[in-house]
Amino acid sequence: MKFDELALDALTEIFNMGVGQAAHALSQIAGESVLLTVPRVSVLSRAEVTEHVGASGMDSVSAVRQRFTGTINTEAVLMFPADRGLELVRMMVGGELPLEQLAEMEQEALGEVGNILLNSVMASVADALKIELDGALPSVELSQVQKVLQDERDPSGQILLIDIQFEVASREVQGLLAFWLDVASQGLLEQMLSRFLEEAG
Repeated sequence: MKFDELALDALTEIFNMGVGQAAHALSQIAGESVLLTVPRVSVLSRAEVTEHVGASGMDSVSAVRQRFTGTINTEAVLMFPADRGLELVRMMVGGELPLEQLAEMEQEALGEVGNILLNSVMASVADALKIELDGALPSVELSQVQKVLQDERDPSGQILLIDIQFEVASREVQGLLAFWLDVASQGLLEQMLSRFLEEAG
C-alpha cells in the first residue's frame, strides 16, 4: 500500500467518523461517557507492527478478529493488552463485580466491544468510499502478537494500523486496530481514496 500524506489524512478522517459512532454506541452500553481518541493511522510491515505493539507493552493480546468482504476484502483485528481485558469488561458492565464473574464475561464483552468498533469503522469506510462491505461474525482469541498478525497467504504483506485510546472515567485502555487487504483490494483502496480526495477537493 502506497499512501501519501493526503491519503493518510483522508483515512484518518474516515476512521475517526467510525470511531466517533463507536464511542457513542459504547457510551450507551456502559452508561457513562466513553472517550476514544482521534486515531493515528500508519502503514507498516508485519515485523514493524509486531515491534510497535511490543514497544507499547503488548506481548500477549486479547484480539477480536472479523473478516469483511465486498468491493474490497479485508481482515480486521482489534487488539488490547491481555492484562487489560478485564478493564474493558468493567467498562461494559459497570460497577465492581467479583473477579471470577468478570473473567467469565471477558470473552463475551471483548466480542461486543470489537463488534461495535469494527462494524462502526467499516461502515464509515463503506459510506465515505460508496462501497459495499459485509462483515462475518467476529471471533475472540488470546494469543501472542506474532500469531495474531501472521497471514500465511501474504506473510510479507503490509498492514494498515490504527492506534486508538479508550478512556472511561479513571480507566484507560489502549487499543490497536489492524487491517490487512489482499493485493487487489490494496490497489482498489488506493484508487478509491484518490477519487474521494478529488471529490472532496
